[in-house]
Amino acid sequence: MIKTTAIILAAGNGARMNSETTKQRMLIGGESVLHRSVRAFSDSSLVDGIIVVCREDEMDFAAEELLVDFPKIEKIVVGGNTRAESAKNAFSTISREAEFVAIHDAARCLITVDMIDKVIMRAYDTGAATAGYPVTDTVKIVSNSKITKTVDRSTLFFATTPQVFKSSIYSKALSENFDLSLITDDNMLIEQIGISPSAVDVGKENIKITTPQDKEYAEFLIKKRERDMTDIRVGHGYDVHRFSEGRDLILGGVRIPYERGLLGHSDADVLTHAIMDSLLGAASLGDIGRHFPDTSDEFCGISSLILLEKVVKLLNDSGYTIKNIDATLVLQRPKIAPYIDEMRANISEKAGISLGRVNIKATTEEHLGFTGSGDGAAAHAVSLIEKK
Repeated sequence: MIKTTAIILAAGNGARMNSETTKQRMLIGGESVLHRSVRAFSDSSLVDGIIVVCREDEMDFAAEELLVDFPKIEKIVVGGNTRAESAKNAFSTISREAEFVAIHDAARCLITVDMIDKVIMRAYDTGAATAGYPVTDTVKIVSNSKITKTVDRSTLFFATTPQVFKSSIYSKALSENFDLSLITDDNMLIEQIGISPSAVDVGKENIKITTPQDKEYAEFLIKKRERDMTDIRVGHGYDVHRFSEGRDLILGGVRIPYERGLLGHSDADVLTHAIMDSLLGAASLGDIGRHFPDTSDEFCGISSLILLEKVVKLLNDSGYTIKNIDATLVLQRPKIAPYIDEMRANISEKAGISLGRVNIKATTEEHLGFTGSGDGAAAHAVSLIEKK
């Protein structure tokens, strides 16, 4: 598994807020800016550890605000005189096991798990990626209060955070000893060593709380999200198949070496079947037997991943998007752990959601029942879907 550590920068003074309190203490939707930002990274399954950077006089506040709620926090460190120095301070304490680092401004407290995962996954592919969004307004160059030129906006991109890099790349950039007072975001460091981070469009809601007007807009967006979350549905799926000689064992679309496979009309992928039933159940669309009857030759021996694609289309056509999937395989043998990551990748691809939104577990039943005796395998799945 790839290890990723998030660095949350919260050492600013928030002078433009005209407030007696710092931005990180400010409440947005009843939750402090710092707590809200850290929570999003803590909720991401792609983030393994978190380092928080704060002002020296707010170390106690940060500890009280965060440590009880977020066990992923590895340490809280004191920031530097500039943003870049604060990031460097935190990076100097990072675990050697962290292959990637995700650097985020705490003031962007409307960040979501979806946004985080999207940028991290792109960084896994390319080595460096940044959140942001394309410029849509017409941009002018002004001199002495006069417009002198119109800029081609097709190549312009507003960079926000998180900015995610392979740790070795970020370390190399820091070793070059650039003047950190000139560095306004971490992408600039990476650019200086000839690497171009990938631009990941996460939309415009990932705003930075800088002025009182930003706070008002953030409160509006939070209320809007709460309204949008009202049509959420949960579905449960369960499936079981017996083992049989002369069959391949397919689970989550992965062919697993074993002396027997599961018996069924299709490929008998019990895990994917349970997931499909949980999705159909959440959307009140019946079950897989209704849509893919075992009396039809069309589905004889078919890959269950193909059937999952059909289920996802049914959900999309009905106006639903998949938010997450959690499944448990129940079987005594063989051991499934080495194949779980590949299963998750298959399911996330067909479901059209990020890897961080698919969880697969496996358990035995201590030699009890038909699964414990090795006669068969079962699977449970729970899915969360949302009306578009």
